[in-house]
Amino acid sequence: MSKSNELAPFFLGAYAENNSVFESIWLEFYREHVSWRRGFHPEDEPPIKADVQFQPQYLQSIAKTKQSLHKLSAKLRQSVPFYHPRYIGHMSSDLLMPGLLAQMITTLYNPNNVCADAAPVTIDLEVKYGEKLANMFGFNTVPQHFPCAFGHLTSGGTVANYQAVWYAKALKYYPLALQKGLANFADFTLTLNQHPLADHTQWQLFNLPFDQIVQLRIDFFKALQNCTESLRKNILQQVSQARIEHLGPIDFFAQHPGLKQPLLLVPTTAHYSWQKSAKILGLGTQQIVKVATDEKMRICSAELAQLMAKYAEQQQPVLALVGVLGTTEFGTIDPVADMLTIRDSSRAQGLEFFIHIDAAWGGYLSALFRDEQNQLRAYAELKKEFRYFPSPDLYAAFAALSQVESITIDPHKLGYIPFGCGAFVCRNQAARGFMVEDAPYVFTGNKYDSPEPQLGQYIFEGSKPGAVAAAVSVAEEVLPFNAQGLGRLPQLTITATEHFYDRAMSLAKELAPHLQLNIPIEPDTNLICLAINLKGNVNVGRMNKLMERLYDRLKVDPSQPLQNKSFIASSTKILKAYLSKEAASNLCQNLGLDETTLVLDVQQSDQADHLFVLRHTLMNPWLIGEHGNYIDQYLDYLKDLIMQEVVAFSSSK
Repeated sequence: MSKSNELAPFFLGAYAENNSVFESIWLEFYREHVSWRRGFHPEDEPPIKADVQFQPQYLQSIAKTKQSLHKLSAKLRQSVPFYHPRYIGHMSSDLLMPGLLAQMITTLYNPNNVCADAAPVTIDLEVKYGEKLANMFGFNTVPQHFPCAFGHLTSGGTVANYQAVWYAKALKYYPLALQKGLANFADFTLTLNQHPLADHTQWQLFNLPFDQIVQLRIDFFKALQNCTESLRKNILQQVSQARIEHLGPIDFFAQHPGLKQPLLLVPTTAHYSWQKSAKILGLGTQQIVKVATDEKMRICSAELAQLMAKYAEQQQPVLALVGVLGTTEFGTIDPVADMLTIRDSSRAQGLEFFIHIDAAWGGYLSALFRDEQNQLRAYAELKKEFRYFPSPDLYAAFAALSQVESITIDPHKLGYIPFGCGAFVCRNQAARGFMVEDAPYVFTGNKYDSPEPQLGQYIFEGSKPGAVAAAVSVAEEVLPFNAQGLGRLPQLTITATEHFYDRAMSLAKELAPHLQLNIPIEPDTNLICLAINLKGNVNVGRMNKLMERLYDRLKVDPSQPLQNKSFIASSTKILKAYLSKEAASNLCQNLGLDETTLVLDVQQSDQADHLFVLRHTLMNPWLIGEHGNYIDQYLDYLKDLIMQEVVAFSSSK
């Protein structure tokens, strides 16, 4: 059996080949749900009487419902066919049937994972799934060992990124608030690094490592146990009122005049949610520093090191550094190992910051790197399965994930789970204590100093669907996070990407007399871009016009039947602002372009502030198999489109 056929039981299929299996399973568990309803106090009189179901008003309402559903179904036929191998556009594909069925079945029960009272089953599934994500990243999840990780689901990667900033902000400011709140309690002593907390400077307190801040809070609560109840309440109130969450940024910084506003460093390729997080959480977008990328569209380690050295010298606080494990536009992997090395150097200079990895796209590739005992596979063993993947830098990035503070991952991307489902994973579960909110009508028996607060107390969201937790839980049980389980999916799609790369290079040679076809960004994952420039053209603006014409032939057009599309791709822009000077120069040179026409401020028609490229997300497991080779078909089709557009474009010059 081929590798793609091994995955046949897990998807409905491009032609709904598993429709009878899906229908049978759904009907079986729908009937079980009906039995469950009828088994709860069967002695009660059914509220909906049998004779009511034959009355005209009832029948009219049912007919109206069916009519509305028919209208909806007709409209949905215009939806994008994400499930088909001919769709290679955005980060969507067919869904794992175990997860889809689990979500549909559990939706009938409608659990709310805000607390155990509203979701006695699915909240436990969510917490355990978070632990499995943490294990996949190499975090410890054994409670007896410190630190012990935790994870939970969100509505998507955007909210998980918000939570990363929320947690970083709460922890980084806490030591300052603790020092301020204890200032009036001379008899209450708390030590840090063998010195009284009161003796530390603001700079020192803001630059404590993540785990040390967590331990400081633990030590504080242990010390409170030696106080009278009255004194304990008074101290807690003073500390709470000294926190930035109570004071707000204006009053907090007024009380700490020597402290500068901290920065949030992100690569220029970072998702737009980081800008939103700075607005929502009160950091301000001017506190975001966008670090340039190299020609591989990875954060530039050299520039990052220079920035951190400067901030240490200037005593400029840094809240967090964000790396991306699979950028939205290009799928590229930032050098996580380098980021950790730079932090070690900064730490020696007194500058400490948290590291968060936005792995919304690439997080599930970690399954490829894990064996069935959850051990990191050897580089040589993994390398045998591919032609190019993974590069040494990429392997080092995945191996280093266990040392960062927190990670975002999206089950609704390479987890093949229905939208919307993201997740936040943190290396130290004790960090939850900094966030906990009380709500007497929801949470009982768990105060903010409890080691086990309920889920809704320490996450960004409140009410949340337990059906999503059921989906990810069942999917993971069927395809666990290792190379023999879920890892089989990226193994197939990365192999398809490598085939795409080789075929595109062959096509470039074939079309060389007419144009330059180039893969501008070396693919790190199963996402690959193409740029095409006419022979002799040196202007970025003119190249972009050709690319836009090509994309018009490949994009979804709501005014046209989707069946008219042979293939569907997407596009993106490589912005001049993203790139270091060297990277911009190299990209232009590879395409035969005059780099002076790639500018930040467009003044002439032959200029542009970006390179327009075709973008292909290769996450469908049936791109290549016994049924055929959709990669070859697509590139043959693209070749025909290119030649048609070259003729049309040249004549319109």
